[in-house]
Amino acid sequence: MTEPIVILDTETANFSGAPHLLELGAVRVRDGEIVDQFESLVCPEVEIDPQASEIHGIEEDDVRAAPGAQEVLAEFTSWAGEATLAAHNAAFDARVLAYEYARWRLTPPPGAFVDSLVLARRALPDAPDHKLDTLVELLDLEDGPRHRALADAVYCWQVIEACTELAGGEEGWLAAASGGGRAPLTIASKAPAPPRMSPRLRPLERALARDEEVTLLYGDGSDHPAHITLTPRFLYRRRKQDYLEAHSRWAAGLRTYRLDRVRRVLPQTTSPS
Repeated sequence: MTEPIVILDTETANFSGAPHLLELGAVRVRDGEIVDQFESLVCPEVEIDPQASEIHGIEEDDVRAAPGAQEVLAEFTSWAGEATLAAHNAAFDARVLAYEYARWRLTPPPGAFVDSLVLARRALPDAPDHKLDTLVELLDLEDGPRHRALADAVYCWQVIEACTELAGGEEGWLAAASGGGRAPLTIASKAPAPPRMSPRLRPLERALARDEEVTLLYGDGSDHPAHITLTPRFLYRRRKQDYLEAHSRWAAGLRTYRLDRVRRVLPQTTSPS
């Protein structure tokens, strides 16, 4: 492939809810050779899920001095440029990045993804499964660390090379793995949908735009609503439910709130009880 391709992988801080980026690794390949690489841990705004740490081995102490997602994404956007992107099970990584780009209101790289998972399923239909770990062993690729972003990006590239060779060349295969005539997968295509905002919730949008605090009456129908003072950071819709991410005055880190439990957005002059 004469044009450069950027193969990437992400690790996340959490398993459930909207994803939070914890590590981003990528290699730039031109004419079959790795010519550059990008690697950075990310200090997330949420606690790292212990179950996630069991997979990738990244813990709180490892990221305390790491840059935030905004800085890492800005650097990656400049580094990646308009190159074609690639990942294994690319929809997952595209979604992780899409949420972070939306959270920070940044424009992502425009490149469409090649998915090495699609290539592997076509080239190796009899494999026991098509997980990256399985393919690394099945193809007898160079052994090394697993479930770290840069290492898995390199494995992804090796899988792409091996599968295109098994298929007799890259013509048609990379195109098929980029969508096969369907709309191409990009980071922007996996961006979260905006929430459905009723008039009573419009003050949240204004507070988000102005980086201002608001106080909510918050709770479901069976509870006495709590007064919560917070600074909105991100509004989104996921799986037919609308959410707000915000920094609470009394809680450390970023917290998630369901918009259907917001009874009222109080005027700024109202003091919490």
